[in-house]
Amino acid sequence: MDHMPKVFGVFMLGLFFLRSTGIFTKSCIVNVRQKITTSFRLRQQRYPQSNWLWIFNRENDYMKKIKYITAFCMMICIIMQLHTNVSANENNICYVAHRGYTKYAPENSIPAFEAAGREGFQAVECDIHETAKDKKGKRRFVIMHDQTLNRMCGLSGKNVYQKKLTYKKIRSKYHIKTGNNIESYTKKQLRIPSLEEYLSICKRYHMKPVIEIKQKMKKDTIKRLYQSLKKAKMQDQAVVTCKYKQQLTYMRKYAHKMPLEYVRHDFTQNDLSWMKKYHINVSIDKNILSDDMIQLFETNNIKINIWTINNKDQLYNFTNKGIKIVTSDDVLWKE
Repeated sequence: MDHMPKVFGVFMLGLFFLRSTGIFTKSCIVNVRQKITTSFRLRQQRYPQSNWLWIFNRENDYMKKIKYITAFCMMICIIMQLHTNVSANENNICYVAHRGYTKYAPENSIPAFEAAGREGFQAVECDIHETAKDKKGKRRFVIMHDQTLNRMCGLSGKNVYQKKLTYKKIRSKYHIKTGNNIESYTKKQLRIPSLEEYLSICKRYHMKPVIEIKQKMKKDTIKRLYQSLKKAKMQDQAVVTCKYKQQLTYMRKYAHKMPLEYVRHDFTQNDLSWMKKYHINVSIDKNILSDDMIQLFETNNIKINIWTINNKDQLYNFTNKGIKIVTSDDVLWKE
């Protein structure tokens, strides 16, 4: 809604323009209505069977004025639509909502992912963990940053690990109780999201899924993750990130073209050799990304996702150096 004052301003400016040029006046509208009504009645009396659409083909002065007004209104609508679509992609920057749009909802929650979609983020990041096996031997992926549920679910005392709980127990017993505007959402909205729910929201809002693997997973688990993406028909849109090399190496064997990102708080030459071998991009802490590192990545065709950028000074500093993927907690493209 931030652009509505601009819409109103442009609309009023347009009205002033039309009034000043004589195209849009009260007498003009009255005359046009009277002329059309009279002409329509006469036409109907002479040719009762004729189609009323003939009036749109008349090339008199009144119809021309209506066309000018219509064209002007259409132009305003097109301009504002272009502004809405382009504003979130200025300079071809891909903005990634860090754990959803957490300004209005708890991190890694369904409302946070939906808020990111409504605000216009091109991508939304989440963190996944695998549950314990249920009675049928089935495991599921749930969305949560920490290895335990304690921080987000308001639990004290003993640590409660997702990997030790079944999907059914997590969904029925635990809910998110920490985060912004927590009181605005229902218990159902604050359940621990499943990977499938997250992907469904990404698809609904046309956002790219950015999925960070938070725990060390076996090869068959990585395969099931890829199969889940494929089942949702999101394997070509998703980005998988992880701080563990082995998990990304496993994923590359199944997903030959999927963008993969190596999450780094530091960086070495050995990392670069491995990344080039498996075609891995980098997701890197802004505090360690130097100009030399940017040049090194660009020279080796490695895309950079920088995190977490939360003010415009930092944004302009890095985007002016060629960074095209920015992970943020806020909407930085709006004025």
